[in-house]
Amino acid sequence: SLGKRFNNQPLHVLLGNWMISGITSFSSGTPFTPGFSTVDGADITGSTEGARINVTGDPKLSKSEKTFAKNFNTGVFARPASKTFGNAGIGMLTGPGINNWDFNLTKRVPLGIGEGRYVQFRTELYNAFNHTQFAGMDTTARFDATGAQVNANFGAYTSARDPRRIQFSLRVMF
Repeated sequence: SLGKRFNNQPLHVLLGNWMISGITSFSSGTPFTPGFSTVDGADITGSTEGARINVTGDPKLSKSEKTFAKNFNTGVFARPASKTFGNAGIGMLTGPGINNWDFNLTKRVPLGIGEGRYVQFRTELYNAFNHTQFAGMDTTARFDATGAQVNANFGAYTSARDPRRIQFSLRVMF
Protein backbone atom coordinates (compact mmCIF):
# COMPACT_ATOMS: atom_id res chain seq x y z
CA SER A 1 0.00 0.00 0.00
CA LEU A 2 1.02 3.65 -0.24
CA GLY A 3 1.43 3.84 3.55
CA LYS A 4 4.08 1.11 3.54
CA ARG A 5 5.79 2.64 0.51
CA PHE A 6 6.13 6.01 2.27
CA ASN A 7 6.69 4.42 5.70
CA ASN A 8 3.60 6.21 7.03
CA GLN A 9 1.57 4.10 9.51
CA PRO A 10 -1.61 6.28 9.59
CA LEU A 11 -1.67 6.29 5.78
CA HIS A 12 -1.19 2.51 5.77
CA VAL A 13 -4.11 2.05 8.20
CA LEU A 14 -6.31 4.22 5.96
CA LEU A 15 -5.30 2.90 2.53
CA GLY A 16 -4.00 -0.62 3.21
CA ASN A 17 -5.74 -3.98 3.49
CA TRP A 18 -8.66 -3.32 1.14
CA MET A 19 -10.14 -6.19 -0.88
CA ILE A 20 -12.76 -6.11 -3.60
CA SER A 21 -14.45 -9.03 -5.29
CA GLY A 22 -17.59 -9.58 -7.24
CA ILE A 23 -19.71 -11.58 -9.58
CA THR A 24 -21.07 -10.21 -12.83
CA SER A 25 -23.81 -12.06 -14.70
CA PHE A 26 -25.01 -11.47 -18.23
CA SER A 27 -27.43 -13.88 -19.83
CA SER A 28 -30.01 -13.77 -22.54
CA GLY A 29 -33.62 -14.54 -21.78
CA THR A 30 -35.31 -17.91 -21.94
CA PRO A 31 -37.04 -18.86 -25.20
CA PHE A 32 -40.82 -19.05 -25.01
CA THR A 33 -43.86 -19.46 -27.20
CA PRO A 34 -46.92 -17.30 -26.52
CA GLY A 35 -49.99 -19.22 -25.52
CA PHE A 36 -53.68 -18.35 -25.63
CA SER A 37 -57.02 -18.91 -24.02
CA THR A 38 -60.58 -18.12 -25.05
CA VAL A 39 -63.28 -16.30 -23.11
CA ASP A 40 -65.98 -18.51 -24.62
CA GLY A 41 -64.32 -21.84 -23.66
CA ALA A 42 -64.42 -23.14 -27.25
CA ASP A 43 -62.84 -26.50 -28.07
CA ILE A 44 -60.49 -25.36 -30.84
CA THR A 45 -58.99 -28.68 -31.94
CA GLY A 46 -61.93 -31.00 -31.35
CA SER A 47 -59.55 -33.48 -29.69
CA THR A 48 -57.60 -33.99 -26.47
CA GLU A 49 -54.62 -32.14 -27.97
CA GLY A 50 -54.23 -28.46 -27.20
CA ALA A 51 -53.99 -25.86 -29.91
CA ARG A 52 -51.14 -23.43 -30.47
CA ILE A 53 -51.68 -19.80 -31.27
CA ASN A 54 -51.63 -18.70 -34.95
CA VAL A 55 -48.79 -16.42 -36.06
CA THR A 56 -49.53 -14.16 -39.04
CA GLY A 57 -46.28 -12.15 -39.21
CA ASP A 58 -42.97 -11.43 -37.51
CA PRO A 59 -43.51 -11.22 -33.72
CA LYS A 60 -40.09 -9.70 -32.98
CA LEU A 61 -39.66 -5.99 -32.32
CA SER A 62 -36.44 -4.02 -32.60
CA LYS A 63 -34.97 -2.72 -29.35
CA SER A 64 -36.17 0.81 -30.13
CA GLU A 65 -39.78 -0.38 -30.59
CA LYS A 66 -39.98 -2.24 -27.28
CA THR A 67 -41.72 -0.62 -24.31
CA PHE A 68 -42.69 -1.73 -20.81
CA ALA A 69 -46.15 -2.71 -22.09
CA LYS A 70 -45.09 -4.17 -25.44
CA ASN A 71 -42.08 -6.50 -25.68
CA PHE A 72 -43.09 -8.26 -28.87
CA ASN A 73 -45.51 -7.59 -31.70
CA THR A 74 -48.81 -8.73 -30.18
CA GLY A 75 -50.74 -7.79 -33.34
CA VAL A 76 -49.41 -10.79 -35.31
CA PHE A 77 -51.13 -13.39 -33.13
CA ALA A 78 -54.58 -14.72 -33.94
CA ARG A 79 -57.06 -17.24 -32.62
CA PRO A 80 -56.81 -20.55 -34.53
CA ALA A 81 -59.84 -21.56 -36.55
CA SER A 82 -62.06 -24.34 -35.23
CA LYS A 83 -60.70 -27.87 -35.81
CA THR A 84 -57.12 -26.63 -36.38
CA PHE A 85 -54.00 -26.79 -34.23
CA GLY A 86 -52.39 -23.37 -34.86
CA ASN A 87 -48.98 -22.73 -36.37
CA ALA A 88 -46.74 -21.20 -33.65
CA GLY A 89 -43.25 -22.66 -33.45
CA ILE A 90 -41.62 -23.63 -30.17
CA GLY A 91 -39.37 -21.02 -28.53
CA MET A 92 -40.02 -18.35 -31.13
CA LEU A 93 -39.42 -15.40 -28.75
CA THR A 94 -36.98 -14.66 -25.95
CA GLY A 95 -37.89 -13.43 -22.47
CA PRO A 96 -36.03 -10.79 -20.46
CA GLY A 97 -32.33 -11.39 -19.78
CA ILE A 98 -30.07 -10.67 -16.82
CA ASN A 99 -27.49 -7.88 -16.44
CA ASN A 100 -26.37 -8.05 -12.82
CA TRP A 101 -23.33 -6.84 -10.83
CA ASP A 102 -22.69 -8.00 -7.25
CA PHE A 103 -19.73 -6.54 -5.29
CA ASN A 104 -18.03 -7.18 -1.98
CA LEU A 105 -15.72 -4.58 -0.41
CA THR A 106 -13.70 -5.47 2.69
CA LYS A 107 -11.36 -3.38 4.86
CA ARG A 108 -9.15 -5.07 7.44
CA VAL A 109 -7.72 -2.94 10.25
CA PRO A 110 -5.00 -4.60 12.38
CA LEU A 111 -5.43 -4.08 16.13
CA GLY A 112 -1.67 -3.99 16.68
CA ILE A 113 -1.64 -6.54 19.52
CA GLY A 114 -0.95 -9.58 17.38
CA GLU A 115 -0.94 -10.71 13.82
CA GLY A 116 -4.26 -12.55 14.05
CA ARG A 117 -6.14 -9.70 15.73
CA TYR A 118 -7.99 -7.25 13.57
CA VAL A 119 -11.31 -5.54 12.86
CA GLN A 120 -12.93 -6.26 9.52
CA PHE A 121 -15.53 -4.01 7.90
CA ARG A 122 -17.40 -5.60 5.01
CA THR A 123 -20.08 -4.35 2.66
CA GLU A 124 -21.88 -6.42 0.06
CA LEU A 125 -23.87 -4.89 -2.77
CA TYR A 126 -26.29 -7.07 -4.71
CA ASN A 127 -27.47 -5.55 -8.02
CA ALA A 128 -24.97 -2.81 -7.20
CA PHE A 129 -26.01 -0.41 -9.99
CA ASN A 130 -29.74 -0.92 -9.23
CA HIS A 131 -30.37 -1.84 -12.86
CA THR A 132 -34.04 -2.77 -13.32
CA GLN A 133 -34.20 -6.37 -14.45
CA PHE A 134 -37.57 -7.64 -15.48
CA ALA A 135 -38.24 -11.29 -14.75
CA GLY A 136 -41.52 -12.14 -16.44
CA MET A 137 -44.10 -10.98 -18.90
CA ASP A 138 -47.67 -11.82 -19.80
CA THR A 139 -47.30 -14.25 -22.69
CA THR A 140 -50.91 -15.42 -22.94
CA ALA A 141 -53.32 -13.89 -25.42
CA ARG A 142 -57.05 -14.10 -24.67
CA PHE A 143 -59.47 -14.21 -27.55
CA ASP A 144 -63.22 -13.61 -27.56
CA ALA A 145 -65.65 -15.52 -29.80
CA THR A 146 -65.11 -13.08 -32.69
CA GLY A 147 -61.32 -13.64 -32.61
CA ALA A 148 -60.44 -10.27 -31.05
CA GLN A 149 -57.53 -10.34 -28.60
CA VAL A 150 -58.87 -8.93 -25.29
CA ASN A 151 -55.94 -9.25 -22.85
CA ALA A 152 -54.68 -5.68 -22.35
CA ASN A 153 -51.49 -6.93 -20.64
CA PHE A 154 -50.45 -9.34 -23.41
CA GLY A 155 -46.74 -8.67 -24.04
CA ALA A 156 -46.23 -6.49 -20.93
CA TYR A 157 -43.75 -7.07 -18.11
CA THR A 158 -45.32 -8.57 -15.00
CA SER A 159 -42.46 -8.86 -12.50
CA ALA A 160 -38.92 -7.72 -11.75
CA ARG A 161 -35.92 -9.21 -9.98
CA ASP A 162 -34.73 -7.78 -6.67
CA PRO A 163 -33.60 -4.14 -6.54
CA ARG A 164 -30.23 -3.17 -5.07
CA ARG A 165 -29.57 -4.62 -1.63
CA ILE A 166 -26.70 -3.50 0.59
CA GLN A 167 -25.44 -5.39 3.59
CA PHE A 168 -22.84 -4.24 6.14
CA SER A 169 -20.93 -6.17 8.79
CA LEU A 170 -18.28 -5.43 11.37
CA ARG A 171 -16.22 -8.29 12.74
CA VAL A 172 -13.61 -8.32 15.50
CA MET A 173 -11.08 -11.16 15.33
CA PHE A 174 -8.99 -11.87 18.43
